[in-house]
Amino acid sequence: MAIIPNHLSVLDYIQELKKLIFSSNFNIKNNSSPSPIFSISCEVEPIDPLVFISVLQTDKQPIFYWQNQRKKEAIAAIGAIKSLNIDKTICHQNKDIDRFQKCQEFINYNQKLIHILNEDQDNYQPHFFTYFRFFEQAYNLDNKSFPLATIFLPFIQLIKKDNKYSVTINTYNQNKKEILNYLKDNFSEKIELNYKVNYSQENKINSHLENAKYQGFIDKVNKGLEAIKSEKLTKIVVAHALEIKTENKFNIIKSLENLRNNHPDCYIFSIGNEDQEYFIGASPERLLSIKDNQLVSDALAGSAPRGKSEDEDFLIGNNLLDSEKEKREHQAVSNFIFNQLSAMGLQPKKASLQLLKLSNIQHLWTPIYAEIKEEINPLEIVKQLHPTPAVAGVPIEVACQEIEVSEKFDRSLYAAPIGWLDLQGNCEFIVGIRSALIKENYARLYAGAGIVIGSKPEQELTEIKLKFQALLQALI
Repeated sequence: MAIIPNHLSVLDYIQELKKLIFSSNFNIKNNSSPSPIFSISCEVEPIDPLVFISVLQTDKQPIFYWQNQRKKEAIAAIGAIKSLNIDKTICHQNKDIDRFQKCQEFINYNQKLIHILNEDQDNYQPHFFTYFRFFEQAYNLDNKSFPLATIFLPFIQLIKKDNKYSVTINTYNQNKKEILNYLKDNFSEKIELNYKVNYSQENKINSHLENAKYQGFIDKVNKGLEAIKSEKLTKIVVAHALEIKTENKFNIIKSLENLRNNHPDCYIFSIGNEDQEYFIGASPERLLSIKDNQLVSDALAGSAPRGKSEDEDFLIGNNLLDSEKEKREHQAVSNFIFNQLSAMGLQPKKASLQLLKLSNIQHLWTPIYAEIKEEINPLEIVKQLHPTPAVAGVPIEVACQEIEVSEKFDRSLYAAPIGWLDLQGNCEFIVGIRSALIKENYARLYAGAGIVIGSKPEQELTEIKLKFQALLQALI
């Protein structure tokens, strides 16, 4: 029977562990000369990744959280032993900067500094975490929450695959024995015992927002339809933002827990920066996954609500599969992904059109597969796939120009690539939709709808209300 440590010993353990992870690295981290990074991993007992973040997160440190319950996978990362922010200053120095290439160069440089101090190096891999803004233009970046691109190697990461959990610490401290002693000393148990969530009074959010809040969306849909009628484009994705301010600070951990419970088939994610601004959401859309040189990308476009009964749900799903308007919207996305991969010299294959059924909405879905060539790195593919017609329109360049003119808010990370990469070329990226930008007691919620010929503003409004409702129900 395990001996439960007393309250004081648990607090001491957490404080000393944080000191080992973060403080002991500080002076070397700020030294300009490249120092070797030692990556030390250990399998641990099961632990909730949200508890892991809640207990070990420190001020002025970025966080990354990602979980897909259907796939039984989760990742949590805290702090940055190495990081790169591509911001306005860097862009002014080089106007033709390629943010994806810069992030790949960051990986190439830093992976040479990493020494994995584990016998089983294949199963214990340090990960790089990265995200990009929707638009790549550098202008008007002042006072924005996130730069054009960020990539970092964390101080500590937790990875869950099936029923196996492992913790990796990246450090300048070569004392493997000291670090492993902490990880093997009832790590998960002590983290769980220390877990405290600030259960502040729940925020009272009016989830039935008045229609006046949506008039701007209707106007944008009508403008999009006019552009389609004039043959400037064949599709445009109209996004809308709702801004909410509450009496109390939002509880990020509890909100993520709600998203996880409400949307078990989605990727639940959170990115936190040094200023404690968070971008969270529940995305159904995988942009790219590579494992052992096998690529999968999801064409996801065309939507309908779920039915109230099994029979109604079946009927709605069949109508979605038979809808010429929805299939036309979907085809634009699947063709784009297929053609972009083909242009890179790959030989993609499409699966059959099917339905992806989520808790409150269902989508037309076509998985696309390809085998990766060694000379192509994952971020090259991300660059070619972002943005897809699912989040921009057709033609993409014209649609993006229209979006910048018509949308009066900052998309930031909304509908942009968010993901991780390891040292073996494996990666996974999602599209940051069904999301919210949160700081303290302020939140901006994002949702969008694809507009094509035949779209009806009232139906599109119903669709984005469904998406907003899912977010509003989770925020606390």
